[in-house]
Amino acid sequence: MLLKHNMLAKFLTSFLLYHSFAFPFYCQLQSVQVDSKLNGIIVKLELDSLLDYKNISGWQSDNDWFYLTLYQCKTPLNGSILKSVHKDILKFEIIENEESLQLGIKSKEPIDQFNFSTPFNKNTIIASLHFSTKILATGNKNKTINHHFDDVGISMGIKTWLNTTGVGLTISGLVREDKMTENFHFKAGLSIIITTFILDKILRNF
Repeated sequence: MLLKHNMLAKFLTSFLLYHSFAFPFYCQLQSVQVDSKLNGIIVKLELDSLLDYKNISGWQSDNDWFYLTLYQCKTPLNGSILKSVHKDILKFEIIENEESLQLGIKSKEPIDQFNFSTPFNKNTIIASLHFSTKILATGNKNKTINHHFDDVGISMGIKTWLNTTGVGLTISGLVREDKMTENFHFKAGLSIIITTFILDKILRNF
């Protein structure tokens, strides 16, 4: 009896192994959502069943295309896949091979790093594609420099202090009983206010 059970177990194991190699299980890709972000691209893949991590890979080509490869994955028999692609993505394509699906994404910047995640153990794969940090740093630096030169002038702190001082001296001069032409406080305060205004305008247009 024991011998029969062992033989049956070996037969079932061999049968299952044979069919797993001869007829591998394939997932079906049901929807693709490609969103453009400041630091890269987010790709959301909905499948009919969860795909093993070892069957997902990605690589950046020399022609500005990034490719996601899903092994043991097919499109539905009717070929109907829901697609949502952000307008900042230059081109997007799905290539079906014998044993895999390849998703091609062409963006304005090359992909430097990427990772995959499956939130909440659903049949969903999130591919996070990141641009180079050097590109981001250069972009932010240029924005800062442009903003700086567009808004050059006396700094807000110094301008506030000068205007406050000028207004204070002008009011102090007004409450004095001296003649207006001989009132130092009034003249000094008014001069500070006018000079601050003119100097700020000149520096902004320099």
